[in-house]
Formats: sequence, structure tokens, C-alpha cells
Amino acid sequence: MRQSVRTMRQDAWTQEDDAILAEIVLRHIRDGSTQLAGFNEASRRLGRTAAACGFRWNAVVRKQYRPSIEGAKEERKERKSQQIQAQLEGGDYDHPTATLMSWAQVLRFLRQEKNTAQQWASRWRAAERQAVEWKNKFDALNRDHQKLSEQYERLSRDYEVMVQDYRALVQIVERARKAALFEGEAVDQGFMYRIDEYGNLERISETRLESAE
Repeated sequence: MRQSVRTMRQDAWTQEDDAILAEIVLRHIRDGSTQLAGFNEASRRLGRTAAACGFRWNAVVRKQYRPSIEGAKEERKERKSQQIQAQLEGGDYDHPTATLMSWAQVLRFLRQEKNTAQQWASRWRAAERQAVEWKNKFDALNRDHQKLSEQYERLSRDYEVMVQDYRALVQIVERARKAALFEGEAVDQGFMYRIDEYGNLERISETRLESAE
């Protein structure tokens, strides 16, 4: 049986082999797959082991395709970002006719926004009612405070008058005591006391009292 060149020389890598290996691995990188999966696919196409494809990639091909590798990684990131965005918005990124949001999703979104707006409006009305209630309570307490303040002022004035009357009464009693005990004299039944128009205590006799009558 005639042996092929590849069977005769397993270590001979051609530029075409390198290009096939690079194309397969770069595609796996762009699609978000692993390099190992790319080596397995390349081994089937090139008739080599996955280990041989991996060794060739790391030793030779990767250095030659560095810009392409970076571009494949960037494309993978971009595709991943678009897929995530499409999933978040409810679309099917892989479908050729897919849009970011279907009309049903738009309608559902608008309904949710309407419900949210109604909830906030209800909360606002409840807050307004509570504000009115608190204002009414404040006004009532303010009126009570004014009444109590007026009562306090009136009681303070009455208290001052009572204090002054008490002091005047104490002075009268003290004057009477001094007049009765002046120079050791005892209180005589023939004398009485009266308060003149100036608030002074005056001692009078029964005789003067009879004449005054």
C-alpha cells in the first residue's frame, strides 16, 4: 500500500496547515469556545493529534497571528455584550429577524410604567392627606397653646395681686403688733384700731369712737 506524505512525515507542517489551524482556533475564540476545542477540531481536519495541533499553535502559529487573536477576542467580547443586552431586553440575538424589543414587550413595559406611575400618584395623594391631617392637628395645638398662654398671663396677674395684698396684710398685722406692744404696754380694751386712707394703723379710744358716731 502506498503511504501518503502525511503518513510518511508527521512533523511536516505546511503553510496551508498553519492557516487551517489558525482559522479553526480563531473561530473558536470569536465564538467564545476554548482553544482545546479548536485543537480537537483541527486534529480531525489535519489528521494530527490534538496535542500536536496545540504544540504547533503555541510554538509557531500563535506568534504569527497575534493581531488576529486580539481581534478575535475583541469580537468575542462584543458578541457577548450584545447577547447579554438582547437577553436583558427580551430579544433573541441569534434570530436573524429579532429586534431588541417586541411590540408585546413594549406594551408590557408601558403597562408596568403606568402601574408604577399610578402607585406613585396614590402615594402622593396619601402623603397630601397626611399633610393636611398634621396641619389641622398643628393648628388645633396652636390654638390650645394660645388659650393656655392667655390663662397663664391672667393667673400670673392674679398671683401678683394676691402677693401684693398678702404683703399689705402682713404689714398691717406687723404694725398692729408693734402698736400693741410699744414700750411694754399691754393691749387695753379702751382702745381700738383703724386703718386710715393711707394704709396706716391708728389707735383710737372708745370715747373718740362714740363721738365719731
